[in-house]
Amino acid sequence: MTTQKSGAERPALDLSQREYWEFLIKKSVSRFFLLGLLYRRPMHGYDIAKNIETCCEGWARPTDGMIYPTIKELLEGGYIECVPEVSGGRQRKVCHLTSRGIEAYLTAARVWAGVLPYLQASVNYALPGAGAGGQPGPCACVPPAQEAAEAAGT
Repeated sequence: MTTQKSGAERPALDLSQREYWEFLIKKSVSRFFLLGLLYRRPMHGYDIAKNIETCCEGWARPTDGMIYPTIKELLEGGYIECVPEVSGGRQRKVCHLTSRGIEAYLTAARVWAGVLPYLQASVNYALPGAGAGGQPGPCACVPPAQEAAEAAGT
């Protein structure tokens, strides 16, 4: 099934497809990991892509089409700076976070830390035994610690 928009055909949105969810998650996680890698040390685009793939054990494999437009966007936004450097006879742009980029990464880390318990609880609800604790709670988005406190009446 396709939808029409401005004369161009594109696939209809299908939330039941694994590829849909993987695309959304990988795009968001890859951006977060990119910031995290540059927080640790300066890197060029190829190193960023390889390190994301390594840290995700191959689950996310960012392409040039993801890495370089993201670098450009972060550069234009003042989150990173890139400096030309010669390595092995090749000139590469080595990127590092600016103070604004560090602030963005730390903010993102706090947001991820806040949502992770709810994501885990929702996964446990849908797939009992799939994650930490392995037991689904009565609500798909209440983290186990909160459920325990509510059950205890605190």
